Amino acid sequence: MRHTMLEPDLIPRIRHIFLHPAPHVSIMQATRLLGWSRREMSEAIGSGEVELWVTPLGKWVPRVELMAKALEIWPMHVIEEALGDKADGVLPRAIRSPELRVRLPRHHIDMLEYRADQQETTVSGVLARELDGIASAHIEELSAALPGFAEAMAWPDVG
Repeated sequence: MRHTMLEPDLIPRIRHIFLHPAPHVSIMQATRLLGWSRREMSEAIGSGEVELWVTPLGKWVPRVELMAKALEIWPMHVIEEALGDKADGVLPRAIRSPELRVRLPRHHIDMLEYRADQQETTVSGVLARELDGIASAHIEELSAALPGFAEAMAWPDVG
C-alpha cells in the first residue's frame, strides 16, 4: 500500500496555511505553500480554480482559498498530523478523520490501492474524494438528515 511521501517542509507549510492569522497571502507565498510551480498557479488563477482578492496594494490569495486547496491536495489525516494539538482549535469536528475499519472484497482493496498509486495519495485520500462526490450528489437530503453536514461540506468557506 502506498503512503503519502511527506516532503521535509510539508508540516510547516500546512501549519502556515491553517494557523497563520492573516486573511490572505501573496500569490508567490501561496504558490510555495501549496508546493506548486509558478505555471501551476498561473493556470489555476487563469481557469478560476484559484480566486484572488484585488486591493489597491495588489492581488492576494485569501486564506480560505488556500485552506480549500490544501484540503484538495493532502488527505485530512496528513493535515491533522501536521497541525498536531492545534487541529482541534482549527478544524471543525465534522471534518476531522477518526479511524474507520471496514471489511471489503479483495478486488475493492486492490482497486483502492491502485487508484491511490495513480493519484499519488493514500487509500484514505481516494475514499474521501469519492465520498465527497457522493455527498455533493445528495447534499440536500444529507443536509436535512444530518446536523452539521452542510457546514462541514462548505468549510472553510463558512464562518
